[in-house]
Amino acid sequence: MKTLVRWSSVAVCVFVLALCASAQSSRVLPGLDKALSKVSIRHMDRTVLGDDVVHYRLDVVVGPGKFDVIRLHRVVREKSPYQPIHTVGGVLLLPGSPNFFEAIFMAPLISQATAWDHSIAIFLAENKVDVWGMDYSWALVPAEQTNFKFMKDWGVARDSQHTEIALSLARAIRAATGQGFGQIELLGFSYGGIVTYTVAGQETQQPRVLRNVKGMIILDVAMKLQEEDYRSYYCGLAATDQANLNAGVYSDDSGLFLKSLSDLALSAPNDPSENIPGTTNYQAALMFGTSTELISGQFWHFVGGYVDENGIPSDLRYTDARLWLDLLGNIPPHLPMKSDFDTDALFCGNIRVPFDDHLSEITVPILFAGAAGGFGKTGYYSTTLTSSTDITKFITQLQPDDQRAIDFGHADNVLARDAETLVWQPILDWIVAHE
Repeated sequence: MKTLVRWSSVAVCVFVLALCASAQSSRVLPGLDKALSKVSIRHMDRTVLGDDVVHYRLDVVVGPGKFDVIRLHRVVREKSPYQPIHTVGGVLLLPGSPNFFEAIFMAPLISQATAWDHSIAIFLAENKVDVWGMDYSWALVPAEQTNFKFMKDWGVARDSQHTEIALSLARAIRAATGQGFGQIELLGFSYGGIVTYTVAGQETQQPRVLRNVKGMIILDVAMKLQEEDYRSYYCGLAATDQANLNAGVYSDDSGLFLKSLSDLALSAPNDPSENIPGTTNYQAALMFGTSTELISGQFWHFVGGYVDENGIPSDLRYTDARLWLDLLGNIPPHLPMKSDFDTDALFCGNIRVPFDDHLSEITVPILFAGAAGGFGKTGYYSTTLTSSTDITKFITQLQPDDQRAIDFGHADNVLARDAETLVWQPILDWIVAHE
C-alpha cells in the first residue's frame, strides 16, 4: 500500500509538470516558458503536524545551476493520507528577506516557545484554506558558501519568476488532488509583498486565462513611499547597495549576523554585547527587533518592546522573546545584494527599476494588513496607485499615536501571541469572502 501511495505521488508530480508546461507561456513573465522547461521535482516529503493537518515540502529544480532550486510548501487538512479535504480556497505565502517560509509562517517548527498550531499557515489550514508557500532559491544557499558570483543578478525579477512557477505548480497540484484549477490568492509579507505586487503587475500584460493571481494580500509593506524623508533614507541605502554591487559584493550576509546575535543571547545573555555597546547580548538581540530607528535609522521596527529612555529593551510586548531569538537563529545566511538594491530603489522612487511599471494596471482585489509600529499606514499609498476597485485595509494599533515606537511591529503580524485574533482572522475572513 505504501508503495502504491508513493507511486501515486510521483504520478501526480509528473502530471503537474506536464500541466504547467502546457498551461503557461513566455507571455506570463519573460523567460517563464524556458524556466518551466527545466522544472523538475527533486524531493518530496510529508509530515503530520497534528490532528489532520499535514505539511508537504517539494524541492523544485528551476534551472541548470547548482542553486537553481526553490522549495514549495503545502499545509492542508487531509481526510486520509494524500487526500486533502475540500478547501474553501488556496493561498500562497511569500516570506520576507531574509526569511524561511517555515521560520516566519510556521514558527512552531523552529521554536518550542509557542504551541504547535500557533502560526498563520496552520491557522488558515485548520480553517479549510489550502495553504502554499515558497522558499526563494537564495534561502537554500548554505552558510558555508563563499563564492557568490552566481548571485550577481538575483533580485526581484528572478524571485517573481520563481513565484509564477510556484503558483503554477500549486494550481496544478490542487487540480490533481481534487481542488480545481482556479486562481489562488497571493500573500506577501515584507519583501514578499514587493514580489506580490510585481507578479500581479506583470500578469496584467497577459490574457486573463494565463494569470495565476486571484487577489493580493499585502502584509505590512509598501511598493512606493509617499513620505519624502522615508524615501531619502532608502535612496541612501540604494546607493550603498549599488556601491557593493560595483565592488563585486553580491551577497548580503545579514543572516549570519542575526544568527550570531541569537547564539550569543542564548549562550551568554548577560555578557556585554560587542555588537551594540552598552547592552548585554540578550538586550542587543531584542534591541535589533524593537529599536531599529536607533540602530539604523529605519522608521519601522520588527517587534514592539518594553524599552527604557535609551531605547534598550527588557522584554517584548506582543511576541514571546524566546520565539524572536529562535527566529533570528533560523534565518537564511545569504541574501542577494541585488534584491536589497531592487527594494531600496523602489522605496527611494528616484531610481529606475521596472517592478512598478504595471502597478496602475492591477485590478485584482487587495487586502492590506499593516502594523502601527511597522509600515502601517505608509502602505496605504501603494494600494491607491492600482486600479483595483476592491481594496480592504486595516492596521493593528495597540498604543496611542504618540507611542508608535512601542506599538505592534512588522513581525508581530506573524509572531505575536494575539496575532490570530488581531491579524490572521481578518485575513481568513477576507479569503472566505472572496472565494
